[in-house]
Amino acid sequence: MAEDEKSVEVKTSADSETSKTEKSDKKSAKPRRLARFSRKSRGDASPLTLAERRKNLYLALVAVAVGVLVFIGIFGVLIYKYKSDSPMVYAVARVVPYPIMKVGNGFVTYREYLFEVASVKHYYENQPGQDGKTTIDFKTADGKEKLKEVKSKVIDQLKNDEVARQLIAKNKITVSQKDINDQIKQITDSAGGADKVKDVLAKYYGWTLDDLKLKVKFQLAKQKLQEKIGSDETLNAQYKAKAKDVLDKVKAGGDFGDLAKQYSEDSSAANGGDLGFLPKGQTVPEFETAMFALQPGQVSDLVKTKYGYHIIKVIEKKDDTVHVAHILIKTPDFDQYLAGQVAKTKITTYLHN
Repeated sequence: MAEDEKSVEVKTSADSETSKTEKSDKKSAKPRRLARFSRKSRGDASPLTLAERRKNLYLALVAVAVGVLVFIGIFGVLIYKYKSDSPMVYAVARVVPYPIMKVGNGFVTYREYLFEVASVKHYYENQPGQDGKTTIDFKTADGKEKLKEVKSKVIDQLKNDEVARQLIAKNKITVSQKDINDQIKQITDSAGGADKVKDVLAKYYGWTLDDLKLKVKFQLAKQKLQEKIGSDETLNAQYKAKAKDVLDKVKAGGDFGDLAKQYSEDSSAANGGDLGFLPKGQTVPEFETAMFALQPGQVSDLVKTKYGYHIIKVIEKKDDTVHVAHILIKTPDFDQYLAGQVAKTKITTYLHN
C-alpha cells in the first residue's frame, strides 16, 4: 500500500514536472507566436504594399492637379470670356498670373489690368461734380461707354509701361531705396504729412502706401531712362547733324532771323527766334549758362538740352537779363521715342473689349 502510494506520489511528481514543462513550453511558445505575428505585421512593407501606397499617392496628386486646373480654368473663363472684375476674380488674379497681353518677351497680367482700371474708376467715383454727385456713374449707359474708353486706355498704358520696363532692364537702370524714400518725403511734405497722403491715396485712388512706392519707383526709373536716351549720341546723330548744318549757315554769314524762320522748330520761329529779355531761372540750366556766357552779337556753338539742339544768339544784355534769340532743332521727346519702340515691338493681346 505504501509502495502504491509512493508510486502515486512519484507519478504525481512526474506529472507535475510534465505539467511544468508544458506550461514552460506554452510560455515560451507565446512570444514565438507574437514574434511571428509581429513579422507578419511588418509584412506591410512588402513591395506590393509600397506599390499600392505609391499608387494612392499618385492618384491623390493627380486629383489635386486636376482640381487646380479646373479651378484655374473656371476663373480663366470668367476672365477671358466675361472679363469679370469681381472681388473673387481679383483675389485669384493676385495669385495666378493670368496673362492678358504678350509684349515682346514679357507679359502683362490681369491683376495689373484690374488694378489700373480700379484706380481710374475709384478716382472718378470719388470726384464730386458741380451737382455734388460723382463725376461719372459707371452704371449708366454713358458711364458704361466711358468705362470702355478707360479700359482701352489702360491697355495702351500697360503696353507702353511693359516696353518701358524692358528698356529699363536692357539699359541696366536701377533705382535705390534712398531715391524712393526721398521722393516719398517730397510728396509727404507737400501734401501736409503722412496721414494726409494715406487719406488721399485711399480716397481718390484706392491705393496703399506700398502701391505709391511701386509707382514712384517706376516713374524714377523712367526718368533715368529718358535722361539716358536723351544723351545718347547715336540716337540723336541725325538731329545733331541737321543742327550743325544750320550752324554752319549762320557762321557763313546767313541772317540769323531768316534762318530761324526757316529751320527752327520752336514757337519763336515766326519771330526770327527772338525770345526777348530773359532773367536767370527762366530757362533750363544748359541754355541759361550758354546765354550768360555770350557777349552781345555772339553766337553759340550747339547747346544740347532736353528739348534738342539750340543755336543761341545774344542781342543785348541789360542788368541781370539777356535779350536772346535761338534756333531749335528738336530731338524726339521721350513719349515719341517710346511710341516708336512700342510700334517695333511684337504684341499679342488675349483680352479684347
